[in-house]
Amino acid sequence: MSDIDQILRDPSASFAHPGDVLRQSTLSRDEQIRVLKQWRYDLVQMQVASAENLGGDTNAGAGIRSIDECLRQLSSEVE
Repeated sequence: MSDIDQILRDPSASFAHPGDVLRQSTLSRDEQIRVLKQWRYDLVQMQVASAENLGGDTNAGAGIRSIDECLRQLSSEVE
């Protein structure tokens, strides 16, 4: 399994904060976007679980906002 595959399996295990993904020089811009989108998906799933009382992360909203900001930064670099 490649490093990116391992990171994509659980981005929060590899990075403490979404901004850390942007500072990871070994990842290409496309890989950074993939990691952030996967992390966002995971957090949304945790919110759904929490809403259904399945023990998900009730603080996922803050993480999603941080990820969205990082994704905006990456998209503005292209413009």
